[in-house]
Amino acid sequence: MAGRKQTDRPDILFISGSPRPRTCEALIALIEQGAKKVGAKTQRFLLSKKHIHPCTGCGACEKTGVCVLANRVRDKHFIDDYLELKATLERVDAIALVAPLYFAGPPAQLKALFDRMQPYWAQRYLLGVAPPAKRPAQLFVVGGGGDEHGYAPLATIAKSSLAVAGFHLEKVNNFIGFSSPTDAPVYPPEAERDRYSHAQLAKLKRAASEQAAFTQRALDAGGALARYVIKKKEANALAAQLAEVEAELAALNRVGDVEKVGSAEPLSDDAPLRATGLDSASDPAQGGGFDSVSGAKGTSRRAVDPKAEYQAEVELDYSKLIVSAGKGEE
Repeated sequence: MAGRKQTDRPDILFISGSPRPRTCEALIALIEQGAKKVGAKTQRFLLSKKHIHPCTGCGACEKTGVCVLANRVRDKHFIDDYLELKATLERVDAIALVAPLYFAGPPAQLKALFDRMQPYWAQRYLLGVAPPAKRPAQLFVVGGGGDEHGYAPLATIAKSSLAVAGFHLEKVNNFIGFSSPTDAPVYPPEAERDRYSHAQLAKLKRAASEQAAFTQRALDAGGALARYVIKKKEANALAAQLAEVEAELAALNRVGDVEKVGSAEPLSDDAPLRATGLDSASDPAQGGGFDSVSGAKGTSRRAVDPKAEYQAEVELDYSKLIVSAGKGEE
């Protein structure tokens, strides 16, 4: 087998599901930094700078597998950035989705993005288009932490929509409480601490410590995601190589069988007698006898098993074929 090919750098798409360029994008910068340190290529799709038109529920994609809004233009410009998103989704190796929590679910802009996955659903379940191999995705949830209903609805919606686009949501990362560095509380320098009470200083110190822990977690998460995608790509590449080798061996096996059948000598009139051990050497009339396996008197020579003999010859020819094929590749 040829040596393992060097795997390309993983390509990870970072999606910010927030309409504002603050907390989610600050978290993306940290996760992206950790991923790049491991060697990943990264790109962003930020809903604070992009526009995705809401799905109108027209049902046209159920017949064509294509969204009618995708190519719609206004003043010689596309009405939204759907085609950019679609092209990127179909190319990358993984997704890191960073989303704020709006009433336990996604904000309207992110829900519009999820709903525009409907053409993928139509392709898979109505039009019979074979789905691609699932690629990994992770969700990073940010928020103030005041919603008692949690974030399970957001995770469920994200998992459902990403699945039809060819991604498997493998992990949900809780970053509730993380703030943009411009908004995060900072422990004051020593010269200014006399302006705060002990309770205030303790609260600021705790908040600063939590923010530092979030920062380190984000860096670690980005690195871990990139390493996982690298290993997954290596495993897929190795599986593809093994499949190629198995296909080559199967082809060689078929060639060996054909050559054996084509070169086999025609059977003579007494071939059935030789195959059963009743040729002249074993014929009682010629001084021989039945083989000892039958339990009768005669020679000790065992009868020839034609199937086993033929199989042995085929395996020998097959071995020669593999050796000659190997020499030809050198």
